Amino acid sequence: MQASAYTATFLLLVLSAPADAGGFTAFDPPGSVDTFARSINASGAITGSYVVGADAVHAFVRDPAGKITTFDPPGSTNTQAISIDNAGRIVGSWSDNRNTAHGFVRDADGTITVFDAPRAKLTMPAGLDANGSIYGGFTTHRSKGRGFVRAPDGNFTVFDGPGALVTQVLGVNSAGASTGLYVKHLEPNHGFLRTPDGAMTSFDVAGAASTAGFGINSAGTIAGTYIDGNDFDQAFVRAVDGTITTFRPKRADSADVAAINDLGTIVGTYDAGKSVIHGFLRKPNGRIVTLDDPDAVTGTFPAGISKAGSVTGSFEGENGERHGFVWMN
Repeated sequence: MQASAYTATFLLLVLSAPADAGGFTAFDPPGSVDTFARSINASGAITGSYVVGADAVHAFVRDPAGKITTFDPPGSTNTQAISIDNAGRIVGSWSDNRNTAHGFVRDADGTITVFDAPRAKLTMPAGLDANGSIYGGFTTHRSKGRGFVRAPDGNFTVFDGPGALVTQVLGVNSAGASTGLYVKHLEPNHGFLRTPDGAMTSFDVAGAASTAGFGINSAGTIAGTYIDGNDFDQAFVRAVDGTITTFRPKRADSADVAAINDLGTIVGTYDAGKSVIHGFLRKPNGRIVTLDDPDAVTGTFPAGISKAGSVTGSFEGENGERHGFVWMN
């Protein structure tokens, strides 16, 4: 399918100043040796996963006051909490003792419902819309990757990118528009936009070896990552009219997008060499600031941003261990 029309603007090399005045707060669930905070909602509740011992992975939710509650679906050996919505619902995946991944949704009252997409070998939820429909991807027993929407009543809609062998949903907004990537036979990855009525639009960054949308806000603006001609990851933002703007922090070799909020602020990571990964925050006007936790030694990894601009993610300490953080602007 022909990629949608857009205008690719020139690469923006933007001064990466230190982050504006704000405060970092570190946190870890009890007993955690590695903490991965992934998503933050409008009230400031955070969800993610953490590791205890050698390989036991559990999920957590941290309320705005800092109280942490841990949880797992029954029988889980590995629980990955991916996204929390403004109603406090959390979605993610969990693995059984056969290492098969299933989906789950945890309501704000703590009730957990587990599910699998139709004829799925692996089920991987990515997010929810305001009505509680869950969006994600699954792998069939024939190793085909497909997208899905699970309605609140448990009914599924399955979809694919145009001619796709693999379709992966990576982001969803409150209205039910989703984005991600799809792969056709012997072709690079393409980005896609799926509207709430099911219409699919594909897009690519000009000259990219691969394109993927990682987040979509309520206006329909998509932020994502592409692979350039030198095989480096780079960042882009796609406006509602299809215009694509590529960007990276100054002195960065590569950049990866993690999330975008409803105001159009984007967070992610960049690599400028010296064996350190930095966080970045790109404001709607295009200004980029570096977002590094003061206790980070080898890396800061923003993963989610609220509408108000609070950022969550993880940072690496001196021994390579991960801790969660929240940054309030």
